[in-house]
Order: sequence, then C-alpha cells, then structure tokens
Amino acid sequence: MKRIRIKSETKQALIGLFFITPFMIGTIVCFLYPVIASFLLSFGDTNKEMAGFHINITGFQNYYRAFMEDTSFVPMLLNVLKQTLTQTPLIVIFSLLIAIMLNKVKKLKGFFRVVMLLPFLLGTGEVLNHLTGQGVDKQIISISNSNIIPREFILYLGSDIVKLLDTLFGTIVLVLWSSGVQILLFLSGIQSITPSLYTSARIDGANEYDMFWKITLPMISPILLLNTIYTIVNSFTSKLNPILDYVKQYAFVNSQHGYAAAMGWIYFAFILLIILIVILVLGNYARSSGVKGRKE
Repeated sequence: MKRIRIKSETKQALIGLFFITPFMIGTIVCFLYPVIASFLLSFGDTNKEMAGFHINITGFQNYYRAFMEDTSFVPMLLNVLKQTLTQTPLIVIFSLLIAIMLNKVKKLKGFFRVVMLLPFLLGTGEVLNHLTGQGVDKQIISISNSNIIPREFILYLGSDIVKLLDTLFGTIVLVLWSSGVQILLFLSGIQSITPSLYTSARIDGANEYDMFWKITLPMISPILLLNTIYTIVNSFTSKLNPILDYVKQYAFVNSQHGYAAAMGWIYFAFILLIILIVILVLGNYARSSGVKGRKE
C-alpha cells in the first residue's frame, strides 16, 4: 500500500485547522445563528401565542417606527454619535502624548505604566457607571465648588460658563479613565521603532518636532488605526451608553423583541459605517506611510 506524502506546509495548515475547529464550531453555533435570528427578528416580532421562539415577519415596520415614530431613539443616537466623535480624537491624542512621555522616562518605568493603567482597571463597567451616576467625573475637577477658582471669579463668569467648564473637565476625567489600553499600545509601538532612525535624524539636524512627524507618527500609523477603532468600539459599547439600556428596556422589560432587534441593527449599521470611514482614511495613511518608509 502506497503511503500518502503530505508536504510540510500542508501538514502545518491541517494542524492549524485542527486547533481552530472548536472556535469555528463555537462561532457558528453561539454567534452566527443568533446574529441571523436577530436580523430576521428585526423585520418582525416573536409570536407570543406559540411556545418556543417563533418569528412573525411584518416587513420594515420596526425600522419605520424607530425613525418616524419613536421620539427618543434618533436624538439619543445622534447624541451618542456626537460624544463618540468628540471623545475619540481626545482619547487618541492624549494617549499618544502620554506614551511619548512614558517612553522618555528612564527610571521607574514599570511604576508609571501601572499608574497610567490603574484608572482603566478601576473605572470600568459597573464601577464607572456608578461613579458617573453620582457625578464623580464632574466633581474630581470642578470649579463650581470654589476649590480651584475663587468664588468671586465664578460669579463673574456666570452659571452657564461654569456649567460648560465643569462639563469640559468631566470629559477630561472620562478621557483619562478610557486611555489605559491605548497608552500601552502606543508605547509598545514607539518602543518597536529602531533607535538608529532617531540617531540618523539627529545627525542630519532634525529636532523633536521633525522626528515626531517624519519618524514616530508614520511608524506607529498601524497602531494609530488600531487604537482609533478600539476607542470607537469601546465608546459605543460602554456602560455609560444610554442606547444599550434603551434597547434592553424594550427587549427584556417591554418584551418588544422585534423592535429592540431593529434598533440594535440600526445602531450596528452606524458603528460599522464610522469604522469603515476610519479604516478608509487612516488605513490609506498607514499604507502610504509604510510605502514611504520602505523607500527611504
């Protein structure tokens, strides 16, 4: 009997396929089927008169209700989009600046990295939800209590300006809480840059500003894309997001599963659209930076 010879590359591919098979089965059973069922459910509703999970297809009625009849969903969605588009650049820029400063620290590197990650570890999930529910984000750096600015100056500014500044400072606190993972990713990307590039640039007379725009930023452009997408997804899935609670309210309290599924798919479509735009813009920048770096 002739033995079948398998190439080394084919054997490695089969071994890899063997190890990922449980993941593929789990994805199909535990993820793909619920996604398809949810998509079908968004065009109808569950039949409460029959036992089990049965879907009655009614067309685009749920989507029409979300956009034309529900007076809370669209304004809430636009507000969430506004917050995400505002906070994402702040988080990415702040994380990059902190990573650059941490990279220049010569002593106690591990201590400072742990300190920058602590807000992310302690202020997430239900903890962050309770803290913001009590207004801690606005109380940490608040000017209305006269601890930072004298009361006379606060009275001169007026209540509207003070409220705006407190909101701004609260946003800064949330940005700090949400930047732990991004800082570590940027730091790992900066440390992977060959030091000889900076040495050659200094010999040619480049300053820190030139080296940042010509070396650091192009070299970490893939990390920049990754951090931006991660920040967007993290913002849309945060416990502070009111849309998630709104969808849960209709799904598990009001038992309007079809309408909840439709709102979920509309929300997912907006998230996917923003991520595709980010990939299109920053992806082109990352590819052009990589091509430029290889040519140089």
